Amino acid sequence: MKIWHLAYAALGIAVARWVFKRQSMQVTDPVSRLRTSGLL
Repeated sequence: MKIWHLAYAALGIAVARWVFKRQSMQVTDPVSRLRTSGLL
């Protein structure tokens, strides 16, 4: 059971870090995001 708890904790931390990185990128860099999308 402890192995499952560790796996769930690691997965949750990885997902939270990915979501936070995505949101912070969208909030702080709209210009570069538009440039990479090809709209600017």
